[in-house]
Amino acid sequence: MKLVDNKVLNHMGDVLGEFIRGEWHTKEAHVLEFIKEQEQEEKVRARDKKGHYVKDDPSTPENEAWTTKKSKGKK
Repeated sequence: MKLVDNKVLNHMGDVLGEFIRGEWHTKEAHVLEFIKEQEQEEKVRARDKKGHYVKDDPSTPENEAWTTKKSKGKK
């Protein structure tokens, strides 16, 4: 199986699952497990609207300089 854009394809190119309106749709449970393995959250530097890095405010317990984003695994 491989993840291509918003679809999960088998070795023959058949669509096993598809990402529609914010949700993954499939009839097979092992496809959902494959998707979870491929989608991982990674920690990246936070940016403002202009694209500049956001600095951490030391007076708060939360670190505003870092955020998480979902990234797709290796294709």
